[in-house]
Amino acid sequence: MRRETAPGWALPLLILLATAGAWIGSMLTSYHLSAGKAPWKVFQAVCGTDGGGCSEVLASPWAVLPGGIPLALAGALYFGGLALWYLVVGLANRRGRFWHALPLAVQVAGAMASIVLLTVMLTRIGALCWWCTLSHLINFALLFVAWKAWPRDDGYSNEPAVPSVRLGLAGVLLMAALVLLAGQWLLVKRSGVMAEEANRYARTFFEDVDLQRYLHERQTARDLAVRPDDPIRGEAAAPHTLVVFSDFQCPGCRAFAEFSERELMPRFPGRLRIVYKHFPLQPECNPGLAKTVHPRACEAAFAAEAARELGGSPAFWKMHDLLFARQATLETGPWADLARQAGLDGAAVADRVSRRVALDRVLADTALGRDVRVDHTPFLLLDGRPVDDWSRIEVWQALVGGTEVRRFGQ
Repeated sequence: MRRETAPGWALPLLILLATAGAWIGSMLTSYHLSAGKAPWKVFQAVCGTDGGGCSEVLASPWAVLPGGIPLALAGALYFGGLALWYLVVGLANRRGRFWHALPLAVQVAGAMASIVLLTVMLTRIGALCWWCTLSHLINFALLFVAWKAWPRDDGYSNEPAVPSVRLGLAGVLLMAALVLLAGQWLLVKRSGVMAEEANRYARTFFEDVDLQRYLHERQTARDLAVRPDDPIRGEAAAPHTLVVFSDFQCPGCRAFAEFSERELMPRFPGRLRIVYKHFPLQPECNPGLAKTVHPRACEAAFAAEAARELGGSPAFWKMHDLLFARQATLETGPWADLARQAGLDGAAVADRVSRRVALDRVLADTALGRDVRVDHTPFLLLDGRPVDDWSRIEVWQALVGGTEVRRFGQ
């Protein structure tokens, strides 16, 4: 009896069509999950940069399965599963026709779904998604080729079944693994999208300087004692007081010192005064700390205080600027050299540092810092309220640039 075998082109064409359908499904899934952004140029070439009818179809309720799963993802899984099946399992002979009946039954159900979705797209949505339409046409072509590949020969009954049971079961397990992998990918993708939306939403609050001002003023002002001889930069009668807890070996503190000199003081003359408080990250003069972060921080604080004792507030600020400018060299303890650059007696400053003359004063500052819950440096308190986002001048404009007067620390 004559044996009718599947055409030689059937298997390659099945794999090619299924792969094309999976690619289209992946592209539509990407468009769906990116909230209407068309990341692929080929997508834009057919649907336009604004998505055209594709955007209307993919934004409709019909484009989402229960559980919020994009229908396009189901399509990508459907086509991808068929491509893998035909690539791994291949076509069947008469005795192994059960393993061809499985994908064929899936394709019959898929073709029926395509008919329903095409009808919905044209009659209910009233828009045409060309990529969706192409995927449905590919689906019909797949069914036709799979039907042509059905094993019809009734001879050679003694031949072993192709594919084997083991290969068929391997194909089924491969499909199950594909579904699980796609589910995991969807969870990760959704988490990323949700995180991006949350970040975007948070940025609207972060960038709203009026809100920053409102939140700042709602905080309870912390009680801070400003000593008469505390080093102050700016006019003493300024309506706003910024108390800075700082460490001369702290890179962030240096960045704020440069920012304040470059931006704050020139921009808000007469409206802001800066009061310096010591908070070295070293237990020797900050006993609330568990470990040393900056091993020369206490000595640097003693050097700054020695400058203040010998030359007053102007000398302190000269030493302040030099300590930050020479931060990389502080490990060598260049106190005498820095003092001379500040116009002071280098030997006298070095002597005061070695004798830790200012220890009690620095200890008082660090104790005050712990009382007001300083947990990092630089720690800024504007009118007794913390300022975290200190690097944006817009925030300072909202907090300091107004006309109201809120004196603090007197």
